[in-house]
Amino acid sequence: MRQRTVDFNSVLKGLNLLVACGTLLVSRELDANPYVNSGTIVLATLLCLQTHVALTLERRRRDPFILLLAFSMIFYYSLRIITLTLYPFSAVFERFPYSPADSNYALFFIFVANVFLYSGFYLVRSETDLTVRLDGWKATSPARVVALLIAAIAFGYLSEGFWTEETIPRALDFLAIFFTPEIIVLLVLAYLLVYRRSLGRGFALTVAILLAVEMTMHTLVGSRSAVVGFIYSCLFVGLALRGSVAVKRKTLVLGVLLLPILVAVLVASFAISTFNRVTKESGSVLNLRSGFELASQLDQQPIDLSLDLVLPPIFARAGFFDFSAEVIAHRAQYQSVINPAAYAKSIIDNVLTPGFDVFDYPKIGNALQFVYLGWGTPQKTQVTLYYQSDQLGVYGEFYGLFGWVSLPLLFVLAVIFKRVYVGLQSSNPYRLVAKRAVMLFIFKKLVDSFGIDWIILDTLPLVSAIVLYSWFFSAKRIAAPPRNSPSGGELPGYATL
Repeated sequence: MRQRTVDFNSVLKGLNLLVACGTLLVSRELDANPYVNSGTIVLATLLCLQTHVALTLERRRRDPFILLLAFSMIFYYSLRIITLTLYPFSAVFERFPYSPADSNYALFFIFVANVFLYSGFYLVRSETDLTVRLDGWKATSPARVVALLIAAIAFGYLSEGFWTEETIPRALDFLAIFFTPEIIVLLVLAYLLVYRRSLGRGFALTVAILLAVEMTMHTLVGSRSAVVGFIYSCLFVGLALRGSVAVKRKTLVLGVLLLPILVAVLVASFAISTFNRVTKESGSVLNLRSGFELASQLDQQPIDLSLDLVLPPIFARAGFFDFSAEVIAHRAQYQSVINPAAYAKSIIDNVLTPGFDVFDYPKIGNALQFVYLGWGTPQKTQVTLYYQSDQLGVYGEFYGLFGWVSLPLLFVLAVIFKRVYVGLQSSNPYRLVAKRAVMLFIFKKLVDSFGIDWIILDTLPLVSAIVLYSWFFSAKRIAAPPRNSPSGGELPGYATL
């Protein structure tokens, strides 16, 4: 009997409907709100309607990019209007004068920009089904994959004191990005799901334990996105495999029942990582050992756990709308750092010259603080002393660079992403899934953008890792290609490499 499942598209539609209803319900809480007014509620409701239409069209023609964009709209933009209405707090909006009119302008731009993005994705058709055929292949290197994951975790979190700017040249430090756990975790998940039939429960259990260890360590060293990042990695791989994600009804019901626990875990990880990060910024050295010690001391701190105090900063950090809206509202102020010349300097210093600097220019996400704090010309050397990375988001960044002229550029960008994605080919299912997952990862990085320069820096090791680590993720064909395969090992239902 076929297992009953619920399509991820339907889950998103249901969540989007809840957010839309919530948006209308909180409209009664608008009294003297410094960031939201009735016009904001109307525009936010229209944004929910737009997401519903996009998901309806996606169900007719499967598209992982539309699913990812809709996911971001629901959780990081539409939902943020609700939390901003209930708790009018945003550290980002305090940088410059900000009013509800700015929120409305930003929402209108985001709505129109989405029309161009969704249209670009919908325009490009895939000639074949996006499902990857996995039959006929067997994994041959599970032990090497486990060893690589262990090495990445050890290198990322246990190398404090051995791998520092003082002990190795900066050119070698640049190579460290090829060994970041984020990259390895994505590739290991792809390997696990592609070859799950030939890997066995022992491998799956070992990987699950190591991934739990990685998320714990990631949180202890100050990252607020360890759990969310893992969820996204699973989503990237699932979409790369099938073009869509279906959830068993029993699993979905269990997930709903366990939702309070997940929320508690997310809040706890946010609190621990934030506490550890604040300690680091005060001048203390933060490594895995000190991070664990700080986390164990958290319950000894005099902390007020009232919801009115705890929730606003969490909602503010989880709402990406603030970052884009603030840049859009103050494009004139940020033009000194959000311009082609600044990006060129950043790419030269942070991507093309890993062993030295030409301009001493930081990444754009690090340079914004020089504007709102009034520090003058951005300097990379000063960033190392006062580190702060600011998000722009695809909407804030493109509007900051090009204004309304960015709309056709966003359309072209969507077309390019989709054409490259459907054109990927491979006779090996793992390599195809890995390449697709990397494409989705890069797109998500663009939507949440900390700067195009930063995305380039993250993209190079991701693309290279597929080739660099191919030996670790080896497999062999144990059966001839299915008869309905077009030719020479090309797997039906998707383009081949």
